Amino acid sequence: MAPPAAARPRVARGLSDRRAAMNAMTGDVKLLLAASALVLVAGLGWLAFAPRREPYPAVLGYVDAGPPKSTRAADPPFKLPWWK
Repeated sequence: MAPPAAARPRVARGLSDRRAAMNAMTGDVKLLLAASALVLVAGLGWLAFAPRREPYPAVLGYVDAGPPKSTRAADPPFKLPWWK
């Protein structure tokens, strides 16, 4: 009769994996990770909450007026339902 097969080692999942990964990192790697996260949060905050800049001044006095303003109401190119 053959001996029973050895049980496969149990693979840790979830929070214990993260904790093991954090324990395996050295202090300088943790510091680099924390600094990267701080820079990312600061950059996203700057993009979201930074003061609006003034438009750039005209170069050599030329200002593009853009397209002319429409004088008529914007009618859709299709028939609206009767309740509109």
